[in-house]
Amino acid sequence: MQVGEGRRSLALGPEQTQVMAQGLLRGMTPTVTRQAWYGGEPVRVRLSNINFAPRFSAYQGCVAGLLPANFEQIKHARIPFAVDSAVLSAADERLLDSIVAYVLADTTVERVLVDGHTDHVGSRIHNRALSEQRANAVAEYLLAHGVPAELVIVRAHGERFPVSRRAADNRRTTVRLEREGDRSSFQQAAGYRSPDSNG
Repeated sequence: MQVGEGRRSLALGPEQTQVMAQGLLRGMTPTVTRQAWYGGEPVRVRLSNINFAPRFSAYQGCVAGLLPANFEQIKHARIPFAVDSAVLSAADERLLDSIVAYVLADTTVERVLVDGHTDHVGSRIHNRALSEQRANAVAEYLLAHGVPAELVIVRAHGERFPVSRRAADNRRTTVRLEREGDRSSFQQAAGYRSPDSNG
């Protein structure tokens, strides 16, 4: 590793950090050595392993309790779909799990906007229905895992609002989180309705 000047003279990468932590846990004393600026003697800094194990255990417990993502990472998520499909993949469900965890932890989230889209292939009626199926698949997953129904707003757009000339990019459902003070670009949306509801 390189030892430089300044307030942060030593930076460890992930692998080096792991090796050092494991050494401390085993009772070892990691040592950093550098040639002194003046004179020929080396300068050695040894890390003490005293009380490291309980502190490291507390740190791991803290990390385990963190949310899987922050607001900036999930405030606008995209769920892709295969051709003529409204089936969620395992990767989609992992992303939605992160969204659920965040929404349940952040009481300032006021709306979860779920917008279904399709590519331009097929009739407008079919695409409208398919986009609704895709949006409902996402919304129903969120609801089943604890997101309050009063927060979820579902909209189906068919082939309108493409984001790309590539058809695959347009076969999607987007999930957008809005917190207190945010302004939605669409204000005419109604609350969530299940596929079985009337009207």
